[in-house]
Amino acid sequence: MGRPPLPLGTSGKVLYFAQPGGQVKARVKFRDYDGRVRLVSKTGASRAAAERALKAELTTRRAPGGTAALTSGSRMTALADAWLAADHGWSTGTERTYRSVVRTQVKPAFGQLCLREVTPGVVGRALSAIAKNSGPGAAKTARACLSGMFALAVADGAVAVNPVRDAPSRLNTATKKAPRALTRSETARLVELFHSSSHAAELDLPDLVDWMLATGCRIGEALALRYGINGDGRPLLDAGAGTWEVNATVVRVPGAGLTIQPRPKTAAGWRVIALPDFAVRMLQRRRAAAGDTAGELVFAAPLARGLRDPVNVSGHLRQLLDSFDCERCAGTGYQLAPGGGTAGARQRNRCAEGPWSWVTSHTFRKTVATRLDEAGLAPRQVADQLGHANPSMTLDVYFGRQVVSADVARVLDR
Repeated sequence: MGRPPLPLGTSGKVLYFAQPGGQVKARVKFRDYDGRVRLVSKTGASRAAAERALKAELTTRRAPGGTAALTSGSRMTALADAWLAADHGWSTGTERTYRSVVRTQVKPAFGQLCLREVTPGVVGRALSAIAKNSGPGAAKTARACLSGMFALAVADGAVAVNPVRDAPSRLNTATKKAPRALTRSETARLVELFHSSSHAAELDLPDLVDWMLATGCRIGEALALRYGINGDGRPLLDAGAGTWEVNATVVRVPGAGLTIQPRPKTAAGWRVIALPDFAVRMLQRRRAAAGDTAGELVFAAPLARGLRDPVNVSGHLRQLLDSFDCERCAGTGYQLAPGGGTAGARQRNRCAEGPWSWVTSHTFRKTVATRLDEAGLAPRQVADQLGHANPSMTLDVYFGRQVVSADVARVLDR
């Protein structure tokens, strides 16, 4: 009967060998966590020193495992690259964000550390520094990346626990502002401003704003709006039934340019929503005006007739919103130079003191959520309209706070 193998993570008898210069090498057979027996050795000035170094190595040792061949002595850069290379099913925007944060925040903060050197305290101090230098949003994203990276390291056998889990979770964040949506009168006034602006008409923005206020969609989803047929042979836009299947969004892929991602931002973002009558009439008017030149895209670029970049469209909306009803910038949307004119294109600074400067494209989404809430629809119905998986997200982030409620006053009246 053969000798039984060493239990996982244990070693045999330590052997010592004299080295030139008076050094001593301690060597032992160690059964790694992948079942293989390896020779592990350390050198010291004496037998005791060599043995201590050998024990320290065996205490933190982990065998190579998984696709990344990670060990506790691997650098954080290797872990980051292995995590980014794995298939997570991320959307294009999420992958772009994570790659950017790993490159600009995580690797500079942790890249030269070994996995066994990363403790909850190290994580907490690094995240605090990121929050101070780049803002709490960057620190929050960096924490998510680190948590995913160490989950891979735990599964790969390189570390025993995830240090991000026990790291301090409170960052120095600014006071969170309550969600703000447009009131009914503000909505009517803003729609009027967009439709009376020649610059907005040149950029084909009035109908786009109407569409976002009619559906509560994201700006990328609106720019991916198109006529056509889905995989089941049904129309994406059904004017007769008054429905729209939201199944795509416009994204920019590095090296490939703008493209239509064949799925929304999240899995819950796929939905079929009913369209208000004014939105259906707007689609019919646009289709009739385009005639034979109408392409598949509803909101194509005004000149190139191709995809529109959500970032550029947001910038155009930002400049117009800053300019509306603003006396400080004389309706330009930019801070005025001492001589009264705007600076050159490279030196322009936005004017954020107008009455509409607080509005963003996402405000239209919050406005839709608030109107539906005011009408008495359940949070689940509103979440389905917006494409949220959890109604709690809709409640916390998208409903405008109703500070004054006549119904509450009637209930408490004596």
